[in-house]
Amino acid sequence: MKRINWLIPFMLIVLAVFAGCKKEPVKIGFLLHGVSHDRWERDKKLIIENIEANGGEVLFRQANDDQSLQNKQAKELIDLDVAVLVVVSSDQDLSAEIIRMAHQKEVPVIAYDRLIKNCDLDFYVSTNGVRVGELQASYMMSVVSKGNYGLIMGDEHDNNALMLFIGQMNRLQDKVESGDIRIVYSEYTSSWTPEEGYRCAKEMLEQNKNEIHAIITGSDELAYGVHQALKEAGLLGKVPIASQDADLRIIREIVKDNHTATIYKPLGEMAKKTAEVAIKLAKGEKIEKGYSTVSNGKRLVPAYELEPILVNKENITSTVVAEGFHKPEEIF
Repeated sequence: MKRINWLIPFMLIVLAVFAGCKKEPVKIGFLLHGVSHDRWERDKKLIIENIEANGGEVLFRQANDDQSLQNKQAKELIDLDVAVLVVVSSDQDLSAEIIRMAHQKEVPVIAYDRLIKNCDLDFYVSTNGVRVGELQASYMMSVVSKGNYGLIMGDEHDNNALMLFIGQMNRLQDKVESGDIRIVYSEYTSSWTPEEGYRCAKEMLEQNKNEIHAIITGSDELAYGVHQALKEAGLLGKVPIASQDADLRIIREIVKDNHTATIYKPLGEMAKKTAEVAIKLAKGEKIEKGYSTVSNGKRLVPAYELEPILVNKENITSTVVAEGFHKPEEIF
């Protein structure tokens, strides 16, 4: 009995020691500009799941598209001793303050899908924006080889909008120079919202007396507003439209012939890469070869830029359905 009494406290001490040796999860801060769009809810879910699957703990904040609030949230997470920050910014320029604050505490920063300009950003994960624009324009030219084109690039505060425009013009320029295609409208917007898409589409139609033969928009959200303007003008389903994000609602409109094409961004792979990079940076490990670099105006930022996929009526099943992005019963 005396031996048993002696063993009990000894075992408790051993258990306590081993419990103390248990590794704490790596704390990763995740700052999202906002969650008003279904697409960003999906990104949020995927990124958190992948970080947790890699042994990380996510401290999440979202800023309702308010960059000053996001900068405050960044400081809050930095003060909570996160090892890395993952940031989807609202403003490509003002968010550089996040990198400055983070680096004061030696915290690396990953920009997710939205490049942060003119700072010492550590890493960038996205889909190749120039390639998205090229796919949009190439497919649209296969549908409308001649005529008046309208371009609604996207949010002027987001580098993606510029990359889309560069890609679109890479493909359109020869046809523009030959006179087959006329760019009768090209504008950036103040946000990615349907309201901005509607405003631009109304301007486009009014300025060109409804003589628009093709419209390329930077996102599905913008396209919702374009649909409304075309519907009011009696042109919905008559003017081909290309966009980006492969929203369920847009896929349904493609099936109904009210929309022509959208771009599927491989969000699952983007989230996986983001988690891998975040954990490695948190542990001070080197990122494997295979990444490219992207200029943010100050430095060449290491980057994973994944390949986009064009979705049209003919390949819905082999793209977004096969990828598990949408279910057939939701679409058809």
